[in-house]
Amino acid sequence: MESVEPSTFTVLENVIFLKKTSLFSQVKTAELRAVASIAEQLPFDPGDEVVKESDMGDSAYIIKEGLIQITKKAAGGATVELAQLAAGECFGEMSLFDEESRSASAYALTHCTVLRIGRDDLIDVIAEYPSIAVELLKIFVKRLRKANARVENHVSSAPGRKGTASHEQ
Repeated sequence: MESVEPSTFTVLENVIFLKKTSLFSQVKTAELRAVASIAEQLPFDPGDEVVKESDMGDSAYIIKEGLIQITKKAAGGATVELAQLAAGECFGEMSLFDEESRSASAYALTHCTVLRIGRDDLIDVIAEYPSIAVELLKIFVKRLRKANARVENHVSSAPGRKGTASHEQ
């Protein structure tokens, strides 16, 4: 079977789209062309499972259009909604850098189009354009700092707590 390369129009359209996302907004446009050329565009119908919790992850997804629900199984088998994500947001990005199982499931809430970026393909692109990795790391660090701040705020507002120490990660 012959591999189908994305059309020049699709790649250009995806470069413009990726430039507007938080994950790739700081990546140079010329380098985004390499990322856009490895992105696979996938459609999903409402209720479709995009990724399943505990499956091995090998790619990240960026929502081009539609709404995605992120869920996690809780103790006792209940399903908890963690987030609803819209166009421009991404999920599964941890799978780009580790070989662990998915920490949550993702389902299409509406008709969706997502871009799938595979780990192996992205690593090849990063080998050619290392500055992409630096920009991705900056985004991941910002997200980690925000998560740390939320935890710190939660802990400091818990009954019986008088304050917390601040630690840089």
